[in-house]
Amino acid sequence: MMIIKRYSCILLLSIFTGLGTNQTAFAQPHLECYAYVTEMVRSSNFPVHEVGKDKINLLIDDDQPSMISAQVVYDVISQPDNPNTSVAIGWIQYDVNKHILWNNSADLNEHRVQLTYNKKYAVGFDQCHKKHR
Repeated sequence: MMIIKRYSCILLLSIFTGLGTNQTAFAQPHLECYAYVTEMVRSSNFPVHEVGKDKINLLIDDDQPSMISAQVVYDVISQPDNPNTSVAIGWIQYDVNKHILWNNSADLNEHRVQLTYNKKYAVGFDQCHKKHR
């Protein structure tokens, strides 16, 4: 559990630093490319009702060469009775080769929903990913 929290914090920090920053200190040289996937979700029709889309982030669950799976979260202020600082609101998958973004939250695993998003973030992700191969 500690490893997941630590990795999540690194990922969220990389997203907060913005697009195009150099993250060579991290174990994965393309960690900065995840910011483009985050922007894909923010620009998509992923259903977010709890907060503004600009407040959502991703916790990468699995990164395979052809598919990225992530949990969609937003940050909250921790309270003494609840030390969690993020709330999960769903799951996405991004098909790297086909440039398809999927909402596969909860019962959608078997019937996932294809999302529409701003394609400039797929282009940015591809360029970033190629740069770090």
